[in-house]
Parts: sequence; structure tokens; C-alpha cells
Amino acid sequence: MLKLKFLSVIALTCSLLACDQTPKPEKTLLLAANGLFSASLSENYALLGTIDGYGELWNIKGKQSLIHQWKHTDENNGIIATDISLTEEFAITAEKNSIAWWRIADGTLLSVWSLPNINSISISPDGQFALIGLADKAIYLALQYGKTLYAFAHDDSVVTTDLSNSGLYALTGSEDQMAKLWDLTTGELKYTWQHRNQLSIVALSHDDKYALTNAALSQTRLWKISNGKLHKEIGPKLITLSSAEFSNNNRFLLIGHTTQRIDLWKINSGKLISFWRPKKEENWRPTAATILSLKFTANDKKFYSIATNGFLQKWRNKTKK
Repeated sequence: MLKLKFLSVIALTCSLLACDQTPKPEKTLLLAANGLFSASLSENYALLGTIDGYGELWNIKGKQSLIHQWKHTDENNGIIATDISLTEEFAITAEKNSIAWWRIADGTLLSVWSLPNINSISISPDGQFALIGLADKAIYLALQYGKTLYAFAHDDSVVTTDLSNSGLYALTGSEDQMAKLWDLTTGELKYTWQHRNQLSIVALSHDDKYALTNAALSQTRLWKISNGKLHKEIGPKLITLSSAEFSNNNRFLLIGHTTQRIDLWKINSGKLISFWRPKKEENWRPTAATILSLKFTANDKKFYSIATNGFLQKWRNKTKK
């Protein structure tokens, strides 16, 4: 009996200290002590929507430092969505009823637009266009001119968006349980993918080969952009994702959970390669932070993660390429 009690104490202690065999991070940095509503990662930057009401741009390479602190209005409104252009020249931030376009080099506010019921935003690779998820559609906005080029219709709120690195496609996911792929050269609908629940995340691979969709408490699906057919279902059958990132060589997929876990999957086989558990505020607390954004380094050997608790972490990817 004494031995059983002793083992139980060990098990409980291990649980409280978050004992596991997952890889440890190379670096951990607290960027927002009060937490985050939103965040985006690029090769050199982290763009945060803090609970304090600011948009903050951090340099995450070398010695981390706060570069710019931005705010749309004098009110303490939360920045619910952020994105950084692939060129790292421009950034956008969104409050519930406004979006702002920023130049990264000097922090200049280039323009602000008032729009009702904003849910998600994505910026084009060159930073000149934005895909904005609204109450019943997504609009494709030319930022320099403030002109809507296309309106992509849905039957309910568009809650997740992505733009391809090639500039050819827009991907939208809605509470109407549909994900839609749009042709940006014509504005026409290319494919519709029906789900059983509202969409939680969509993403496009860097080579325009795959579209990822995940609906709340559903399996993650990879679709072939060439023909619109399902390539593979990966992961657990009941899961809600909060972020996704394809590797630069387009062979692997990082996915972030709403329950403070990161998985690495091999796309061709659909097999789980590795997983990580990012830092909690305190190990003894039974809480979990949502993974807001993931980003591979240029050679895919490492990646960054950032969660709602404000912790930025750098991890080593030991997968053989």
C-alpha cells in the first residue's frame, strides 16, 4: 500500500511539473505578459495583438527587441488579427471594425479603413492587397487605392483566410461550414469544400499544391488544388486547430492546437513525425494556451511558435529532410 501511495505521489508530481518526453525549446521569450488576442510570425518578425490594446512588432532574430508599437484609435480596442507580408515590408492589423496598413521600415501608418464585423485578415506577399473576412463575405482589397477588387460570398461569417505566395489564390473558411478556393486572376470560385462544422483554420502550401482545411472538432483535410479532390485526412478525428504552417520544401506540415500542443506531420504519408508542448504560465495550473502562429526558418531546420500566453519559443526540427 505504501509503495502504491509513493508511486501515486510521483505520478501526480510529474503531472504537475508537466513531465513529458517532448523536445525542449532552444529559446523562450515572454513578449506579452498580459497575453495576446492575435499574432503572426515571419522570418524576422513577430506581430502581436496584445490584450493591452496595442499592435507590437518585435524583431525575433538575434537580440529580440520591440521595434514598433501601434494603435488604431485612442480607445483600448483589441487587435483581433494581424499579418506580415512575405517581403517583410508591410503589415496589417485589424480591430473588430477597422484595419490599418503599416510600413515596417519606419512604422508609418499608411492608411486606415472602417469595416464592420471583421473576423480575419491576410496580406498578400508583396503587401499591396488584403483578404478580409467579414460577416457574410471576404473582400479582396487593393490597399494602395482602398478599392475592393473582389467580394467572395459566404452564407455566414468568414472566420479564417489565406493568400497564396504565388498571388494566384485566396482561401476562405466560414461559419457556414464551407471552405472556398478563389482564383485571384478572375475573382471566380474554383472549389467549394463542405464540412460538418464551422471552419477553424485554412492554409495554402507554398507551392500551390495543397489547401488545408480544418473545421471545429473535425479531422484535418488536405485538398489537391490541381483538381479539388481530397488528398488525405490527417490527425485525430476530433480536433480544432488554431494555426498551420507548411514547410518551405512543402514536405511537412506544422499544426498548432487550441490546447497548447504543436504537431509535425509528413504530408505524403500523413504520419505524425513529432510533437511539442510549449511553455505554460505555471506548470501546476491546469490551463492551456492556444497556439496562434507558427513559422519555419528558411532551411526548415527550426521553427518558431507563439501562443496566447505571450510566450515566443524557438524549436529544433530534427526531422530528416
